[in-house]
Amino acid sequence: MKITQEERERQYRQIYELLYSTPRIYLQDISEALKVHPLTVNARLKEAYDQLYILGPDIRKRSYSNLKEYMYFVKCKRPELSYLRYLEDMNVVYHALLIGFCDLWIVSTKKIDIEGHIVAEGYRSDYYVSYAPNRSWQESLEIMKKRTKNFDPKNYEIREYIKNYFNKSTDWSKKDEILYRYFKYNLRRPLTHILKNPAISKDNLYNFLEKLPETCNINTHFYPETLSAYDPYLLMVDTDYEDFIIELFSQLPSSSSFFKVSDKLFSLIYVPKQYMRHVDRSTINMPHIPLLIADLLDKGVIRKRERAIVDYSWAKNL
Repeated sequence: MKITQEERERQYRQIYELLYSTPRIYLQDISEALKVHPLTVNARLKEAYDQLYILGPDIRKRSYSNLKEYMYFVKCKRPELSYLRYLEDMNVVYHALLIGFCDLWIVSTKKIDIEGHIVAEGYRSDYYVSYAPNRSWQESLEIMKKRTKNFDPKNYEIREYIKNYFNKSTDWSKKDEILYRYFKYNLRRPLTHILKNPAISKDNLYNFLEKLPETCNINTHFYPETLSAYDPYLLMVDTDYEDFIIELFSQLPSSSSFFKVSDKLFSLIYVPKQYMRHVDRSTINMPHIPLLIADLLDKGVIRKRERAIVDYSWAKNL
């Protein structure tokens, strides 16, 4: 029986919520929750991944001293050439070319030589990825405006959404590293495939999965209009109220990612064009989110902010 696109998207949302709470949930359990046949669930999962409604669940190492990664945000004269050079650097696990406060965003397993002016650098904290609430963009922006207007520093509560473990180490073996690279971008990959690796036993695998919440962040991302419908913006903020900023931008209906480098808070948000920049020359209305950021500056919630749009990026399976 054919279903409407609205019903399909409702099912994508339900699947996201199930994966968010139980990343390796069985297809049969999803089938029972959606009240549809397991073959239909399989088809919906494939559609959701192929069309980029859902990304993940993926995993990223926590910031333990023996697992931590170094980040650079760089201005340089020839960013396109530098971008190509870092493709070959096996210390670099991720890098992106940006337009804005920096030209390159580089994530490395260690400190490396960098050409250009370093805007910010340091070991990254753990990641925090927001739950994407089921509401419209307009509703979300109204909530954000109200929270900004009503913000009172006297009532600010520290939540510690972002953690770091720089002064601690964790148990991590070469076999854990093999398993990490296998599951890094998709925690739902079949267990049977990795067990074909002669270096990995069942005990290795199940020990890795059991301790995973302690060693890695587990994240599932949702984009209700598909990832390609949004512009990816990286915000760099100086603030004494980081948990309020995280809660504020977590109101957006697409998943947002947060982390810290040195004393700066970074937010990677995915936003439709009209909410971040002018797309209609017939109107003088300012886009919503820059106005919201201006209000945060005026109220002293943030001292300084920079933003850049991520043009393109490359991630290695490292």
